[in-house]
Amino acid sequence: MIVSLIASVLRPLLCAWVRKAAPKTQGAILLPGLDEKVGVSWDPYAIPHLCAANEHDLFLAQGYLHAQERLWQMDLNRRFLCGRLAEILGEEAVPWKELSIHFRDKSTVDLDYFIRLIGIRRTACASLRLLPEQDVDRLLAYSKGVNCYIETHLSSLPLEFRLLRYQPESWQPEDSLTIGKGFAFFLSTSLFTRLTWSALTEKLSGQEVKLKSLLPSYPAEAPSVTRFVADEAREILRFVNGTFQQSDWAVGNQGSNNWVIAPRRSSTGMPILCNDPHLRMTLPSVWYLMHLKAAASHKEGDDFEVWGASIPGSPCIQLGHNRRIAWGVTAAICDDGDLYREKIHPTEPDLYLAGSQWVRMGYEEEKIAIRGGREVKKKVRFTRHGPVISDLTKITNVPAEEVLAFKWTAHEPSDEFRCLYGVNRARNWREFLQSLSYQAAPTLNYVYADTAGNIGYSLAGKVPLRPYDPTLLPLPGWSEEFEWQGYLPFSEQPRLYNPPEGAIATANNRIADESYPYFLSDLFDPPYRIRRIKELLSAKERLSPEDMAAIQQDIVSNHAKELIGLLKNDLEAIADKDLSLKNTAARLSRWDGDCSEKNIEATIFHVFHQCLLKNLLVPDLGLELFRAYTEIFNQFLVPTDQILKDPHSPWFGPCPRPALVEKSLRETLEELTQRLGTDMNQWHWGRLHTLTLRHPFDRSKILAPLFSLGPFPSSGDGVTVNMGFYRHSNPYKHVVGPSLRMIIDVGDWERSFFILPSGQSGHPFSRHYRDQAGLWQQREYIQLFYTQEGMRNWPFLSLKPHI
Repeated sequence: MIVSLIASVLRPLLCAWVRKAAPKTQGAILLPGLDEKVGVSWDPYAIPHLCAANEHDLFLAQGYLHAQERLWQMDLNRRFLCGRLAEILGEEAVPWKELSIHFRDKSTVDLDYFIRLIGIRRTACASLRLLPEQDVDRLLAYSKGVNCYIETHLSSLPLEFRLLRYQPESWQPEDSLTIGKGFAFFLSTSLFTRLTWSALTEKLSGQEVKLKSLLPSYPAEAPSVTRFVADEAREILRFVNGTFQQSDWAVGNQGSNNWVIAPRRSSTGMPILCNDPHLRMTLPSVWYLMHLKAAASHKEGDDFEVWGASIPGSPCIQLGHNRRIAWGVTAAICDDGDLYREKIHPTEPDLYLAGSQWVRMGYEEEKIAIRGGREVKKKVRFTRHGPVISDLTKITNVPAEEVLAFKWTAHEPSDEFRCLYGVNRARNWREFLQSLSYQAAPTLNYVYADTAGNIGYSLAGKVPLRPYDPTLLPLPGWSEEFEWQGYLPFSEQPRLYNPPEGAIATANNRIADESYPYFLSDLFDPPYRIRRIKELLSAKERLSPEDMAAIQQDIVSNHAKELIGLLKNDLEAIADKDLSLKNTAARLSRWDGDCSEKNIEATIFHVFHQCLLKNLLVPDLGLELFRAYTEIFNQFLVPTDQILKDPHSPWFGPCPRPALVEKSLRETLEELTQRLGTDMNQWHWGRLHTLTLRHPFDRSKILAPLFSLGPFPSSGDGVTVNMGFYRHSNPYKHVVGPSLRMIIDVGDWERSFFILPSGQSGHPFSRHYRDQAGLWQQREYIQLFYTQEGMRNWPFLSLKPHI
């Protein structure tokens, strides 16, 4: 009540400030650095359509418009990925009460130090030095646009700057590369799975059968895309797992869907391509929709024209189409890193053993500024494998016998921007593949379609060639036997072109079957989404864009159906003496897996599954490690289902499976009665499973109602096509889902549709901050492609050169 009252008083005051920072969509703006005028037409959802005379002006204008709508988001992401949050937040404690007692002594300074250890900014700066001149020029033009906005709006910056009382620094080309490298970081699971596995290995020491049963696995019959040091680890895990789950750059638990159908499978007679990246549901949206057009220069040959989703902070379009091709992306989940145990010299702690030689570590001194003027100096050490990440938990100056170093494909300088720009410009499959060859990290699944009626798939990114059996445990860094032998050649990476099935789909699933000669990963997501997508794609001979929308919105949980089928005998064997328990078991047995907001069985199942997992694993793992295992191992469902499938598994111990099932179902009824009341007819899934689109200020009780949206009833679960993922450490809040939905009809660009969960604007009191939220919840879409005639009556902004 008091919080609502304060928020209502603050709202008009904040609105007055926001009006000063409101983006300009009509009239004219003088923009230094432009060669010629750039026209911007704005559709009813504030999606800009830019038309420039050349690429330089186009990217400068894109930078200006990104800053006009999303400057604080851009700056916050830059600060997080550079390890500079303490500068604006101070030395704040990690919210350990929401997580674990182990975070009690960790702060934003520790978080900044960890990010600097990982070295995202370091690699971005090294990559900039390798870029060809044309790429640097494009990044410089974009940066100039951002800086033009900053320089002319210092007295009317976005509200968040005002509340935190600081001003943004100028934007540089390496900042855009840092944003790109950030995606490599949060789409990689290699470090966090290894930290978890090291902790599990210690916890289950001497229980090899139990330990092995928890390993990530992938059913042999499941679809593929193509045919073919314990203590230190535990301490690092405690910090990074909890901390990143509290940030907008949480690692793991991400997923995505994309698919494409050939003309013979399409009702339109041309390919249809779909994509819905599953990311954390935050405000503002990760994506910013745009249409970019620039006239051709003599060097380029064709006009540059592309529609789709951009990322504020980076030039070009990340997902979408030009006039010749369309593309969509999912995370490939290739195993892109290894942990190494490094032997430290007994008397000189900066020497480590490499082969038979003691080698001195490299190091850099990092100065972490803290709001208020204080500064902390930290040393980042490097071995030949990478940064010594175990320095994060070093408590004393006594040399340890071993440290942990992390080797990661994204530590090497690379030119992903050339890939991005090339894909934006590609006119055919050959040019598309040529562009993908520059992708390094993260590894991505690209689907493709073109106006000639072709469809395709290609993996893109660096995959290590390991001459040893891959393992999740730290490797002996002193041995030469465990060194990578380069990377899988791009020409030998899995791909498809016009397959006979007439359809290609990916959902973070296994990329190649057992016949493929190279190791890619053991960390793929469970096969439930890809099975459901393929099932729905096969349901009709020809599919329309409307059918594609229905598939994107599907909320049937194949995992739930399979698990209930597996436990059906145990559910039916529950004694008649407890009628409510018996009736609940019967309801689950008859359930079709529908996870809609109003469904009651979906509520019962997900609480039952949570109780089942805790009763199965917590007695051996403890609550903290249970949380880590279910958060970082996206794929924990397959191993735990395999355990539940075997009634003789050692995990059941003194409590046989039937007794565990009955106990878990009884606890389910108790929990739901306590949380939702005694009337089972009111146990709607959407009452428990809610979505809040969270702004970074959401942790403030006063500011949250002004900046965040929700909670809303939500559907789906972590493995439905329409993802409604929740963390098992904090059930049942929907935290990861479709950050964008995209359907592209290659035969008619005007029948291509997009939708964001919130809106285009980053200004909380703009109507465009939330004007797509209702449509997204109702599973509707908006149009992005328009003819010049269709744009005639829209608001028009002229960006003019400063003469």
